[in-house]
Amino acid sequence: MIVRFKIEESGYRIKRYLIKQGIPDQVFKEIRSGNGQYLVNDQIVDNHFLLKPGDLLEVVMPASDQGENIVSTMGDFEIVYEDSYLLIINKEPNIATIPTKEHFTNSLANYVMSYYKRNGILANIHFVSRLDAPTSGLIMLAKTGYMTTLLQNTTITKKYLLETTNIVTPSEGIIELGIEKDPTSVIKRYTTNEFINSKTVYKTLKIVNDHSFIEALLCTGKTHQLRLHFLSKGAPIVGDMLYGEETPDGILHLHSYYLEFVHPITKEVIHLESYPTWYEK
Repeated sequence: MIVRFKIEESGYRIKRYLIKQGIPDQVFKEIRSGNGQYLVNDQIVDNHFLLKPGDLLEVVMPASDQGENIVSTMGDFEIVYEDSYLLIINKEPNIATIPTKEHFTNSLANYVMSYYKRNGILANIHFVSRLDAPTSGLIMLAKTGYMTTLLQNTTITKKYLLETTNIVTPSEGIIELGIEKDPTSVIKRYTTNEFINSKTVYKTLKIVNDHSFIEALLCTGKTHQLRLHFLSKGAPIVGDMLYGEETPDGILHLHSYYLEFVHPITKEVIHLESYPTWYEK
């Protein structure tokens, strides 16, 4: 993988410039050992080279570990955006994001690893965030650890669509609660007012047959946050087998539908939307 920088400032040597861009120390160590190189205007140089405005710096990044601990399994998934640095997928419901004991070979990570290998993409599995297995929607992967680091320092706006079994009142607002592990369950959590560690901003988009269709913005990322927050309002999410009731379609009506951020490398504004089958605009 090659990362390119058009130099606009003077007085920087390559290593100092790249540290400013967020390149982790491990990359310098790998390149020093021969796994990668630096080029300025198509000429191979070392990391002490003094850059000047107008130079094109190209960093041939170390080849990523292909993830020996992740089994490569053929599986279908929908790609909504891809470039040399990122892969964004519209995840189907009821698919684990990463391998687990129950889903060792049939998680999204297994399918992505197969896709990388079949297409000669030297990348490991770096999920920028994760979705619970029942949750569907947009999920982003970085193709290198370096991109993961950059995205951790990037503002990413992520919104969810959800349908509740009852009408949510008020129709818009903020939910702030404490979320703790349920000592009687390996999976479940519960809410408390004794402390606050989670926050959701929401608004109702429409009401159909006494069901609220909600747009929700996570201000924190606690496990099962949206499921618990709307349960606390007496309106479990449709299809929530853990905190509510199963539905005939077997689908949790919770979908990551909106992503917006500035691409850390290209500086392009990336705006993506994806709508689930159970929602009519």
